[in-house]
Amino acid sequence: MLRGIHVPLITPFTETGEVAFDAVEKLARHVLDQGAAGLVALGTTGEVAALDEEERAGVIAACLATGAPVIVGVSGNDTRSTARALRELPAGVAAALVPVP
Repeated sequence: MLRGIHVPLITPFTETGEVAFDAVEKLARHVLDQGAAGLVALGTTGEVAALDEEERAGVIAACLATGAPVIVGVSGNDTRSTARALRELPAGVAAALVPVP
């Protein structure tokens, strides 16, 4: 069961447009240090539509590295791809946010 406040994270980018994975983990640790119970990665505030599969996996890994409960946004333009992405979530993800395609 999830309890407490789970903070939706932004996805920071470098000046060249790449995901700043170190900044993702730093931000995640900061909100946890401020009292958050868990994290929400790849929600609408996380720029998920702008990320490829490898980048999404990196964001999830950075959040999981904190050891806190992580909720992951899973979306797609069709039911099959959304279901596949949901099945492919790594071990350790506490829950998923799944909008209807």
